[in-house]
Amino acid sequence: MTLTSFAHSARTLALSLLAPALLAVVPAVLLPAVRAHASQPGLWTWADDNDFRRGNLEGLALHPTLGLTVAPKLQRSEVDAEFIHCWLRDGQKVWLGTGLQGKVFVYEAGKVREVAKVDAPLVASLALDGKGGVYAGLIGSGEVVRISGDGKVESLVKLEAQHVWALVVKGSTLFAATGPGGKVFAIDIAAKTAKVWAETGADHVTALQDGGDALYAGTSDSALLLRIDGEKNAKAIASFPGIEVRSIARVGKAWYVAVNGGQTAAAMANQKPTADRPGTGPVAKVASANKAGKEAQAKGKGAVWRRGDDGTVSRLFVSPEGMISEIGVQGKAIYASAARGGRVVIGDDFGDVQSLFDVKEEEILGIELGSKGPQLLFTGKSAAVYAVGQGEGPAVFTSEVLSETGIAQWGRIESVGEGNLTIETRSGFTDPPSDTWSEWAQAKNGQIQSPAANFLQVRVKLDGERARLVELRAYRQVINRAPLVTKIDSVINKAKGTVALSWTAEDPDGDPLAFKVTYRPRGGKQWLHLHDRWYDKKTMELSPTDMPDGWYEVRVEVSDELINGSKSGRATARISKPFLVDRGRPEVTASVSGHLLSGVATDAVSRIVHIDVSLDGDPTQLASAKDGVFDGLSEAFELELPASIDQGQHTLLITVTDDAGNTGSTRVIVRQ
Repeated sequence: MTLTSFAHSARTLALSLLAPALLAVVPAVLLPAVRAHASQPGLWTWADDNDFRRGNLEGLALHPTLGLTVAPKLQRSEVDAEFIHCWLRDGQKVWLGTGLQGKVFVYEAGKVREVAKVDAPLVASLALDGKGGVYAGLIGSGEVVRISGDGKVESLVKLEAQHVWALVVKGSTLFAATGPGGKVFAIDIAAKTAKVWAETGADHVTALQDGGDALYAGTSDSALLLRIDGEKNAKAIASFPGIEVRSIARVGKAWYVAVNGGQTAAAMANQKPTADRPGTGPVAKVASANKAGKEAQAKGKGAVWRRGDDGTVSRLFVSPEGMISEIGVQGKAIYASAARGGRVVIGDDFGDVQSLFDVKEEEILGIELGSKGPQLLFTGKSAAVYAVGQGEGPAVFTSEVLSETGIAQWGRIESVGEGNLTIETRSGFTDPPSDTWSEWAQAKNGQIQSPAANFLQVRVKLDGERARLVELRAYRQVINRAPLVTKIDSVINKAKGTVALSWTAEDPDGDPLAFKVTYRPRGGKQWLHLHDRWYDKKTMELSPTDMPDGWYEVRVEVSDELINGSKSGRATARISKPFLVDRGRPEVTASVSGHLLSGVATDAVSRIVHIDVSLDGDPTQLASAKDGVFDGLSEAFELELPASIDQGQHTLLITVTDDAGNTGSTRVIVRQ
């Protein structure tokens, strides 16, 4: 396992806090999901934690059923590092091990100062040395160093491993959890020597704690909980579906275990446009601006398990915020720092999970609990320490970007909750939002004020400790777009004497369509009806017995009025190319003078296309247009006859064909 994959995948995790005591509210009546359609309004509904979690929770706590409430304030102290990988309290100060430049910091009274820098990309573990300094386990070199209170770095021992993931001091011995190779070393602090204390058979030992009676360890890539009861005596006491045990905590008569990877949570389906329940979609482009690292949401799943001293193993809850970095237990509450969105989650034995905070950084990698719950948060991308219950800041829910297939007109927006709630929206045509979007506008009398657009975003500000948002509903309707007839074809069936019409049409909103078909002589002004009501097919056969020979045009009108109503319905029309109705035969007159046959062929509406002449039943010959081209309704023609015409009696059959395929003929008798 590489440093990058482990430090950025296994440690991309997050934390959760107990929400403040929630006041009883009347449960919201959930409205049925309504799919947006051109004929009826669509509805987006936020009604539970899955719906709200897809947005940005700034200064808010999220309960599974009781909604959003104002969370404790946070005061941020920036740390000059990429991420905080480990932390350790020593009285009033907190030691911080960071990466990717191997720096050690101290946080005290809201201030951060750099203490030391080591020759490694990451300080992965810390333990107090009892003299005002710390032991630090390094990544890449397998080295353990001592860092004094004034920042002096001294090598303690170099282990036969690459990474030192956890350190535990027990008497005069320092135990080190390492990988790859999955070994636990016992380091004689005074002698600065080390020996293998336990071999786990795993790739890495990622967590290590003193349980009093023995050491307890968590491993990867097989997620095991081990009891190390003396040298060379490591036994598994539980296994979990996953790839790593990330953090362990002992409370009462049980171990609580954070496990990452494996099929611990169900994938969510992707829907376009935004589903009626926004929270049912996958993690989208995050709604809030300036969310550091938010575009690279951590992948993976995390769950918290309980292993009782009686041997029972049960899963308590699945983190809705991705993989877990660190857990802490206080009473019946299990806090977890989780990887996605810089949030904190808190679960209980019933499987309910709350979310708390939504810090600027993508990752919350650690949490320190105090007497009233979490008191410090440690982040990655980038590194910062957040003091809980201090500072000032807004309490705002910002939804994900909501999308429609067309341009939508926004309707009412309604909330269920209590206290001072301010609802604002903005709209635009790009995702994510840009400077081209409208400004945030407060809803007036429950009506969204943002202009029509493809995308909408909702923001709700909660003011005061009693403010709560339980449910939110936003209505919209796609502005109906006109359907189009895209093509009209007309095919003459000469055998039946009919015209087969067919057309294609499309509607950008997917509405059912109906048609009106009319016709007129080419150049005419009045359109004549072919049927007396809306027509729902896309083919029609014309029997033009009542249509005099001539050129005609067909007009097909398409409308979505039947589904949208006469006021909102839209209609357009297309006119076909002219087509010919011609049932009349061409006429022909001819005579012979000497060896030359000549005559005139005429037709009322179609041009003459060719003239065939048969002499005494012999194969036909083509006569020639006198002007050189058959291109008119009347054509003079001629044909030079053979010398045999000079003797006896002969019969000439002259057949004329017009452009519609009609034929006319005449016979000419020649006697010599």
